Amino acid sequence: MTPLGFGIFGLVFLAVALALFGAQSLLSRRDLALRGRLEGLTHGGPVPTSEVAGRASSGGTVLRALSALAKPREGSEELSQIQLRLSYAGLRGAHVTEALFATKLVLAVALGGTVLALATLRANPLQQAQLLALIATTLGFYAPNVWLHRRVKEVQRELAQALPDVLDLLTTCVEAGLGIEAALQRISQELGLVAPRLARELELTLAEVHVGVSRSNAFRRLADRTGVEDLRALSAVLVQTEMFGTSIAGALRVHSKSLRLRRTHLAEEKAATVGVKLVLPLIVFLIPSLFGVILGPAVVRIMETMMPTLGGGS
Repeated sequence: MTPLGFGIFGLVFLAVALALFGAQSLLSRRDLALRGRLEGLTHGGPVPTSEVAGRASSGGTVLRALSALAKPREGSEELSQIQLRLSYAGLRGAHVTEALFATKLVLAVALGGTVLALATLRANPLQQAQLLALIATTLGFYAPNVWLHRRVKEVQRELAQALPDVLDLLTTCVEAGLGIEAALQRISQELGLVAPRLARELELTLAEVHVGVSRSNAFRRLADRTGVEDLRALSAVLVQTEMFGTSIAGALRVHSKSLRLRRTHLAEEKAATVGVKLVLPLIVFLIPSLFGVILGPAVVRIMETMMPTLGGGS
């Protein structure tokens, strides 16, 4: 192997090793915190927070060092948009932003270095090895963005699909005499297995209310951190009922009815576009097959009849 191949392989190995170490340290932060609490209970005293943070600081240091090479400047609009999309995706840890940019950098270096290494080790070197490496590097750098976009869509769709059940349960609990906080607590417990994401969001909202955040601000924060329009409309309804003193049960019933009506209209709209969406597959796949089946035998018969005549035969 040439020195260039050794260098490329070393670079790829280093990038992958750093990525694995950073991911492992990121995933172990919660385990370290829980282990510190358990140790405090076992030994009769709390483990200092600095000790637990010190055991997890190495991973954060690695992530910050890697992400600093690809992360936009602090306060930029691009960084704010990425942090907002991470919040929409349910990724709100301490080093989530650093982990994303570190992953982008590592994937870019790993894919580009792999392409260069394979091109160098070939018996016949590729003519466009640098171009292929550049393409692979670009794909590796922007692949986490595609994954994040798909995860945001998935999380928001899951939250929106579970919301009608929440409205039904919330209306039932409020009509039964429970307060809005007690109703949300009961609903979050009931939806823990069916819709865990929405249950966690409701539990976080309740925790904010319990620590002193007003109910209106807590529900606004719920809408802001999820980005789901249905939750934003629900928070607006609850805020208005609190502001004007109207019946919460009646407002929830009306909102649930309007939400289901809007979902019906959206389903009808999507059903109406099915015919238009089927035009392209029909043109590309079905019509050529029909032409081949219908006109194929005729074309073969015409060729069998005309070819001897055109060739000068009797």
